[in-house]
Amino acid sequence: MLDLATRVGRPPRRISRFLADARVGWIDARLMVAMPGRERALRFVAVVLFCQRASYIAPALLGMTSGDGRYHSPALNTTLLLGVVGWNVLLGAMVWRRGWFSYGNVVLDVTVTCALLVVVNGNIRSGYELSAANWAGKFALGSAALVGAVLSLRALLVGLGLLVATAVAAASVQIGGLPPWESGFVNHVNSSLWFALVLHFTRRFLCAQASAVDEATQRRLAAETATAAGAARYAERLHHYRRLHDTALATLTAIARGGLDHHGEEVRRRCGREADYIRGLVTEDRVEAEITLGASLAEVVADATGLGLRVHLRSGTVPTQPPRHVVRAVCDAAREALNNVARHAGTGEAWVTVDWYDGVLGVRVVDRGAGFDTGNVDGGFGLRRSIGERMTEVGGELRLFSEPGHGTSVELLWPASPPEEPDASDAPEGSDAPGEPAAADGAGPAG
Repeated sequence: MLDLATRVGRPPRRISRFLADARVGWIDARLMVAMPGRERALRFVAVVLFCQRASYIAPALLGMTSGDGRYHSPALNTTLLLGVVGWNVLLGAMVWRRGWFSYGNVVLDVTVTCALLVVVNGNIRSGYELSAANWAGKFALGSAALVGAVLSLRALLVGLGLLVATAVAAASVQIGGLPPWESGFVNHVNSSLWFALVLHFTRRFLCAQASAVDEATQRRLAAETATAAGAARYAERLHHYRRLHDTALATLTAIARGGLDHHGEEVRRRCGREADYIRGLVTEDRVEAEITLGASLAEVVADATGLGLRVHLRSGTVPTQPPRHVVRAVCDAAREALNNVARHAGTGEAWVTVDWYDGVLGVRVVDRGAGFDTGNVDGGFGLRRSIGERMTEVGGELRLFSEPGHGTSVELLWPASPPEEPDASDAPEGSDAPGEPAAADGAGPAG
């Protein structure tokens, strides 16, 4: 019973959805903020136009059953009024879907209004031509406002001229001559002209203001974004400063006070890790402050340092910003290569270099570890799958060089432009990075 009462007390779901859409799209200004300013302005003007039309149609509907003999055919008058209501409902549906009136809507509306002016005037009995019974003249005010709101200034004058000419012709036939100057007909014509001009300039003003507000909002958002980016960079630097305070500065202070023996192996390893961290910060700021590759590789190196691996990061100039997915693939591949060094190479040191040669980005991971025989690597080998597939997916390439007892080198290559067919005579035999040991290239076997 309670459920039935609840159902009875609620409007049907379709009506509720319709009202919700109306509130979102046309009435509730707070929910229209997400729309572009011009669209909001046009929807506001459309609401004003339909309210104006309702103010003219409603009194005519209330008096359409009057039997005071104002019309030759009251049934025809009722039919015309219902037809006007139907046309406005159809027009409202079209505007609801589009968000604004089309030129075709205006042409049809002017055509309907001109037909009404002729038929309604012909249906009015003598003596009522200029009275309130001639509701078609009032409706013409709504059409004039629509013409002014939608059309350009020249088209506005043409539309108004057609409406006025039709109204004059219909009234002249009915009363047998031109309407007198002091009659209400002239007031209707005057009102039509000014309604059209007011709506025309109102629409233009609101749209211009809305566009200006949107542009100002975009500039404000851009400024806020820049401020936020600056704050993020400051926060990142503050993080680095705190990290330096807690690592390098703490180590140096302890050594200066005699609390640590700088000849000890553990202190030397700690100093080496912290020097690499500082070098990574300097490299990132120096090379490409706006390129995320340096920052991402610095994070990879920091993670490898946490594994007890001392990594030397060397970065040259990278003139082209790689796409984000390429940066992610290269850094993930480099991370896996360093993980392999930590797990399998039997050494605690590795070198990561970033080069740019002939339009090709190259990231190389080298170690002096145990190395391995690349001829024993099959298709299911982890290095090929975890690293090689990542590079292949972004249009890159993996080159692996290794020899037992002579270390490993992994080269991650990504061409900024489509690669040319390689010449077999140009295939590299090995790779020697500046400041690195000459090694058979590769990063150690993957588990």
